[in-house]
Amino acid sequence: MRAARLAILAFVPLLLAATPQESWQKGIAGQNEAYSKRPHAMLKIQDSVYLGEGERAVLQGRKGDASSWRWNDKPGARGPLRLSIKGGKLSVVHNGKPVETAQLQKSIVIDANVDISGQPTQVGAGIEGWRIFVYNQLHPAAKAFKSVSYFPYDPAFRVTARFAPNPRPAARVFRTSMGTDKQFYHAGDAIFRLKGKDVRLPLYSGERDPKRLAGMSAFFTDDLSNKLTYGAGRYLDAEPFGAFPPQSVTLDFNNAYNPNCALSPHFTCPLAVDEIALDVRAGEKAPPGKH
Repeated sequence: MRAARLAILAFVPLLLAATPQESWQKGIAGQNEAYSKRPHAMLKIQDSVYLGEGERAVLQGRKGDASSWRWNDKPGARGPLRLSIKGGKLSVVHNGKPVETAQLQKSIVIDANVDISGQPTQVGAGIEGWRIFVYNQLHPAAKAFKSVSYFPYDPAFRVTARFAPNPRPAARVFRTSMGTDKQFYHAGDAIFRLKGKDVRLPLYSGERDPKRLAGMSAFFTDDLSNKLTYGAGRYLDAEPFGAFPPQSVTLDFNNAYNPNCALSPHFTCPLAVDEIALDVRAGEKAPPGKH
């Protein structure tokens, strides 16, 4: 009896496991929340600054006016919060007192409904710096946002691809939406058939060491780019695959998503250069007016 009960219990998670379409639906709901509802939602970003070695910025604004807070990188600028990078180290001073970068990565409250948060990021190809966002909880863009728009789910756009790895992932530099450069590593290619056509799609990672490489993404355009889909391309993450290199990877184009720069000017998004020469009528559509 006990063995039979254990067998039944082991089967329950399989029954409860989400289908690809159910996961897709949950992903869209999570995307909408991340864009407009969370305290650090993307559409609540009011201003941004990207800092590299030797650069500085000061936050300026008027107390009680959430919409007034902006960065100023001009020499001699004064304000309640100062940032600078020297010797690769970020210095944060708030109201004359130093602040640990760990706190910056969480939140520093500036005013009612206004805080800042920052993260390390590439400010050039393979060059690390910081980006720091000013969040306004009253931002009109977040209040006006309704939902992202996706094509209906189509199982035909979910494929299992043969994976051809690069023994030593090669550096690849992408131009970004802000005119800067970002570097990723070409981990290998996904090889598959889609809508009757052979496709070879490069996959990239932020990690070069194969022993630490746990995720890969594609940056692609298709025949709908600049029409129904975003002109700068879309991104697609390979589903979890275990140890690198996998023999195959699963790509669900229903989950293809727009880079953040499709809705916000405060992100440096790699511009896609890899093309899929067919209509990929799956995944996220272009935002209104931004084909």
